[in-house]
Amino acid sequence: MAWWPADYVPTDPCAWQGTLAKVDPSAQAFVNAMTAQTSTASTPPVEVVVGTYSGFEFDHSVEGDVDIAACDEGKFCIHSETSYGCSRWYSTQNERETYRVADLNGERAVIWMAEYRPPINPELIREGRAIFDSIEFKADRAAQ
Repeated sequence: MAWWPADYVPTDPCAWQGTLAKVDPSAQAFVNAMTAQTSTASTPPVEVVVGTYSGFEFDHSVEGDVDIAACDEGKFCIHSETSYGCSRWYSTQNERETYRVADLNGERAVIWMAEYRPPINPELIREGRAIFDSIEFKADRAAQ
């Protein structure tokens, strides 16, 4: 599982250098950018509640026979925290992730659970999913 800034998303994860586009901070904008990427497959985003905030969940993976070694820097860039380098990429076609994106009053929170090397022990997947599902964002009552 991971969470860190995902402010830039390329339209083509293979030819990503110089094309990482800033995504506005809404959860919907991030979902739209991710699901529009070429050479990827995403499940339709479903609305979810993450603690006291609304958001979306979707699965994301490589689609087709992409030669990842031929991609920029040998990385299939999914998203990044900067416009000049890739901070989240796939290195094989076997990788897939479940994303949960929440709108925290105009700020976006992105968390994901990755599966790298199938077949993965089903018990580890269940345990990881239980942890993933337990993550909540709650409004600070003092700030309201």
